Amino acid sequence: MKYLVLVLKGMAYGLTHIVPGLGGGIVMILLGVYEPFVDALGNFFLRRDRWGEYIPFLVSLGIGMAISVVVFAHLVSALLERYPAPAMLFFIGLMLGTVPAVLKMHDDMKPSTGRVLTLIAGLVIVVGVRLLERLGVQGSLMADPSSIGGFVYTTVTSFVAGCASVTPGLDGSYILLLAGTYQPILDALSALTSLQIHWAILIGLGIGAGLGIILWSKAADTAIKRAPGITYYGVLGLIVGSVYGLWPSSLAGASVPVLVVAFAAGFALAVLFSRTEEQHTAANAVPSVKELG
Repeated sequence: MKYLVLVLKGMAYGLTHIVPGLGGGIVMILLGVYEPFVDALGNFFLRRDRWGEYIPFLVSLGIGMAISVVVFAHLVSALLERYPAPAMLFFIGLMLGTVPAVLKMHDDMKPSTGRVLTLIAGLVIVVGVRLLERLGVQGSLMADPSSIGGFVYTTVTSFVAGCASVTPGLDGSYILLLAGTYQPILDALSALTSLQIHWAILIGLGIGAGLGIILWSKAADTAIKRAPGITYYGVLGLIVGSVYGLWPSSLAGASVPVLVVAFAAGFALAVLFSRTEEQHTAANAVPSVKELG
């Protein structure tokens, strides 16, 4: 049963790689698996004595993520195209609903000059990335994704996107949008449902994103263990900045009551998930990989 739960959480994490603006790190915090995740990936090759804990945990999440990406890529794409404003307000509510959970991630979360500056820095980073995307700054090397240049470009941008995907508040999809690789990758993933395989894109995505996630997880794990207060204030800044990133480019034709309900539903869902996770862990304690998997 515990592995099934991890698969479901992996599916939720997988959805963040499809929805531009929805940070994977925030969803992992919401589901109570962020610290165990960065611990497992960051120390995988350094702590072979813990492979018995790490491997089942990561495989379960990985299976869920793969299922989500393959099965829901087309569905999410259609949803965002048909109902962009309500969908984005739902995701904004979901992200802001994680703030109470982040504030409980460490015993001492009192503000200080350094922590507030870190929060501001996190906010500026996310807003800056979104501004670049809205200004149309995109890569142009994806005219032929199957070429050597296209493969290398996909790999490099996927590496950066992988790093972003485990940083709460940042989103790998943003990076892919900026680079001009988001749509080719989404099309390649959607094509898997009809058994069409675009090898160059998928291999580049796998290598780049895999390395980015593993290497950046080690950095995140170190930051959390050595400076948890500052780290989580940075996370709060990234979350707040993501509101700007997720805000719909247009609200024309959208019903205000529907938008309010969508936002409230997202916020309530986040709070519900957070409280459910708290019921399964000791007060202010973070579950280990062994406990989760």
